[in-house]
Amino acid sequence: MLGKKYPELEKPIYCAKKMSLWKSIRYLHMQRNLRKVDERMLLEQWKIDGRAEGRSEGIAEGRDEGLTESRIEIARNALAEGLSIEFIQKITGLDLETIQRLDSESKLFSP
Repeated sequence: MLGKKYPELEKPIYCAKKMSLWKSIRYLHMQRNLRKVDERMLLEQWKIDGRAEGRSEGIAEGRDEGLTESRIEIARNALAEGLSIEFIQKITGLDLETIQRLDSESKLFSP
């Protein structure tokens, strides 16, 4: 409107509109880049959390495995000393089948 009435204002009006458009475009690019950064940070945090969870699960499994191995070793030593299977079960907490299997294995390999 003003550009038609005052032709000398046509170029400044065009420049103002163009600057406004560029500002909007820059804002949209900034928002998109911020989303990308947020996504990267979130993925990195998930990786860190996953590693920590996996590490703690691995440690727990290792402890359980080590505890079971030590109980089996105690049971083998107790069987070698001639203690009863029921007593070994009570002190080690192992199930009866495991102790009987250890007993039969020890009889197979004894001279």
